[in-house]
Amino acid sequence: MAWGMPKIRAAQLCGGVFAVLGLVLLFTPHVVPAVFDLESAVSTEIIARRAGILFAGLAYLSLSTAVHPRNATKDRIDQAIALLLMGLAILGAVEWINGRVGLGVWLAMGTEILLAGLLLTAREERQGQ
Repeated sequence: MAWGMPKIRAAQLCGGVFAVLGLVLLFTPHVVPAVFDLESAVSTEIIARRAGILFAGLAYLSLSTAVHPRNATKDRIDQAIALLLMGLAILGAVEWINGRVGLGVWLAMGTEILLAGLLLTAREERQGQ
């Protein structure tokens, strides 16, 4: 028996989170140092804006493929996004353990782990549901 959120909803949720994050990083990059308890610098804001563009691309990828029928390519896209999210969570944990970021990183890590889990456990909807 399959369990979890429907695949289309999981992909749409990820796409929505990525879109919001992309916009926040692009237009308010000064938020990053505050959330992660980093020293604010021009370089931090430049990297935040560049990350915003990456998240905008992920938002488009997630949202544009959400409604497509399941196939091997779509499965690999979901797996790749889950891998990316888990990688970010692991990097966040390493940075926190090494004392380079503050407690705000746990919000990011929790979101990343949740979204990766949703993508990997999402179920296909049956016809007529």
